Amino acid sequence: MRIYMTDRIPHPNTGAAPYRHFTGLFVRSLLPALLVACLALFGSLPARALAADAPAPATTTGLSADQARQLISVLSDDAQRQKFLTTLQNLTQAEPQAKHASVIDLARENIALFGDRALQQLHILHQSIIDFGAIAPWVQALVHDPALQARVGHIALRVVIMLVCSYLLFFGVRIILRPLYRRISSMAKKHDHMVFQQEAEKLHKTRAEATEAATDTARTAATHNEQTKEEAAATQASLEDSLRHQGALTQLMLCLRRAPYTLACALLELITICTFPLIALLMGVLDPAPSTEAAHAIWSISWLIGIGLGVWTLVLRIFLAPQTPWLRLSILRDSSSTFIFRYFRQIGVILAWGFSLLAMLHAMAMPMAVSSGLQKLLLLAVHLFLAVMIIRSRKRVQHACQHIGAANRRLQSIMALVSGSWWIVALFFDFALWLVWAADIDGGYQLILQIFVRTLVALVAVRIVSILAYGGLERFMRALDSWNLNEETLFRIRRYYPAATTVIRLVMAVLTILALALAWGAPVYILLGHDTLGPRIFQAALTILVALVIGILAWEVANVTIEHHIRRLGEQDSRDVQIRIARLQTLTPMFRILFLLVLAVIIGLTVLSQLGIDTGPLIASASIFGVALGFGSQKLVQDFISGIFLLLENALTVGDSVTLNGTYGVIERLSLRSVHVRANDGSMNIFSFSSLSQVTNYNRDFSRAMILATVDIDSDTDQVAAILVEIGKEMRNEEAYRDLILADFDLWGVSAIGTSSVSVKGVYPTTNAGRWTVEWEFNRRMKKRFEQAGIQYPRDVVDIQGPALEHFINSRGVPDTTTGQNKA
Repeated sequence: MRIYMTDRIPHPNTGAAPYRHFTGLFVRSLLPALLVACLALFGSLPARALAADAPAPATTTGLSADQARQLISVLSDDAQRQKFLTTLQNLTQAEPQAKHASVIDLARENIALFGDRALQQLHILHQSIIDFGAIAPWVQALVHDPALQARVGHIALRVVIMLVCSYLLFFGVRIILRPLYRRISSMAKKHDHMVFQQEAEKLHKTRAEATEAATDTARTAATHNEQTKEEAAATQASLEDSLRHQGALTQLMLCLRRAPYTLACALLELITICTFPLIALLMGVLDPAPSTEAAHAIWSISWLIGIGLGVWTLVLRIFLAPQTPWLRLSILRDSSSTFIFRYFRQIGVILAWGFSLLAMLHAMAMPMAVSSGLQKLLLLAVHLFLAVMIIRSRKRVQHACQHIGAANRRLQSIMALVSGSWWIVALFFDFALWLVWAADIDGGYQLILQIFVRTLVALVAVRIVSILAYGGLERFMRALDSWNLNEETLFRIRRYYPAATTVIRLVMAVLTILALALAWGAPVYILLGHDTLGPRIFQAALTILVALVIGILAWEVANVTIEHHIRRLGEQDSRDVQIRIARLQTLTPMFRILFLLVLAVIIGLTVLSQLGIDTGPLIASASIFGVALGFGSQKLVQDFISGIFLLLENALTVGDSVTLNGTYGVIERLSLRSVHVRANDGSMNIFSFSSLSQVTNYNRDFSRAMILATVDIDSDTDQVAAILVEIGKEMRNEEAYRDLILADFDLWGVSAIGTSSVSVKGVYPTTNAGRWTVEWEFNRRMKKRFEQAGIQYPRDVVDIQGPALEHFINSRGVPDTTTGQNKA
């Protein structure tokens, strides 16, 4: 049973979001800068040491005797002296002009300078830590020197024999002792299970008693005053602490009761470890051709791999025991024990085999400089392995810190900060300690402590600034609710909250990098000195940011003003106001496009000028291009200008019913150069503004339903007129058409008289939307009323004379009046 060894650690909660946000920002953007600053700082220390050891150059005079006499003669003459001073003044004035360059040029120069300096420091660091220059003579001697070859072969043969024999004896003894080991382990497992059951029953009983006591206390406090309730709460908290401490004590007692079995198993493991020195001793006694170098290599391997690695693994098994938790002398979870055991054992393997190999190479006459460099590389590998372990253990430590914070609320914020940043501090000390030891820096450990303190101060300062920045932004957003702004304006302002947060995050990242660089003593003056890249970038970034902020403010103010004006007009029910609203909604997209284009041009020129690019030739080129484009696109310009005037005159609006160049339809879209009309048959007709020779708009102010009654010539026009007026009165009083009709029917009278017809005409004033509805309904009723009144519509009359008449009569068989006979 392994459940009793697991500490139930809750999952990460959301109580430390600010700390996780800050540490996440530090990890993403600041850790590389931290490592680079570390490398640059420690790389500069050997450089200073080398510079201090280097001999001082001999001082030389800058002027010869003849040059000195010539200078004295120039300074003695007033005219020559004045000319000399003028020349010097011209040189001092010309020097700043010669240094003036764009931000891009300064960036290229400063980055190149910084890169050269970094490469120089890396070269110095490489020379001071690892120097493999002596390996070539040793390899050459190994190839050509028979004595050295014999020595290497002699040592290598004995080392191989020692390792083979030691491991054979090691595994043989382990096989012999395995049944006894398993028996002890089985006894420990049963004993541990029994003890666990007893302790669990005691703990369960204690919990039940504490729960009952807490219930009685709460029941008593419910009927008393506030002081009694506070005492009850304190009593309950004390009981919970007591239970927690009792649980920890139970786990500790479990571990102590495992000790005899664990030590017995460790004694068996210790017997197997002793096989390595035993083989080394036998080889020293039985070796027919012993040598000091071979003996040194064999005993070094015996102590390092056999005793050292064996004891290290044995200690890890005693306290961690990843596969046998009933033999573990620590209160750790199974997964944590396995994780720690695996990494620490690998570190021991690397150290034991690495130093054994170095000892063997030293016995083979490897130069001391190369051995020292290999030793530093070996420890670098160990530190890299530790770094991997630190990075992979972040989640485990985070869970542990959250568990501690959940148990103690006062430590919750501290644990949240520690859980997010401890591994960065651990990585810093991991690499810094190796670097100080490898570079042999005088006072390096004190310097590490100083740098660590300065780094903490820098991070705390940046944290305070970030709290002020984010807090100010949050206060501003909360203060918007008390400014009596409408919802749309609030939505527009809050829409920029993510962008503002991103800007603050970038600024904080830059400030953190600079603070860490200053804390680490990096050569920041290369980038932030006079006439360098830093001030130019800061000035350019500030100007660009101000230009963007002003552009955004102008854009939003213009949009809010237009929409507020449209919304204020929409509160009125006047027809003229509705027409103005439609006109504004038509012109607003074009205005926004033009305004956005102007802002983009202005901000773009500002950005280019701040980057050091001369915008004069660019503006001139744009002007020439604009003129050429104007000549080449006259039709486009004509369309644009015609459309502007048509829209300003309110001739067209989206939704109007129009007839454009003989095509009737409804306007669906207006662009900068064309109008899109949907015809009755569903087709989309696109007309450029310059091609509109005739525009008929049926949606201006009002409309008229044209009523035309064409009847037979013999019909009574007064009766026709009376019917039309009667129909007009009926429709005016009906609910369905009352809102569509603006005035009474206006009878104009007889409008035309033909050979067989007469026309009576009138109009019905209607709304724009009701013209066709009223006209069609009027015509339907007019036809029915004419049929009821017997009023005939005109019929076609054909006037036939001359030969056509005779032909018609003959074709019909009409009798000839002259002869009295039928012609058929």
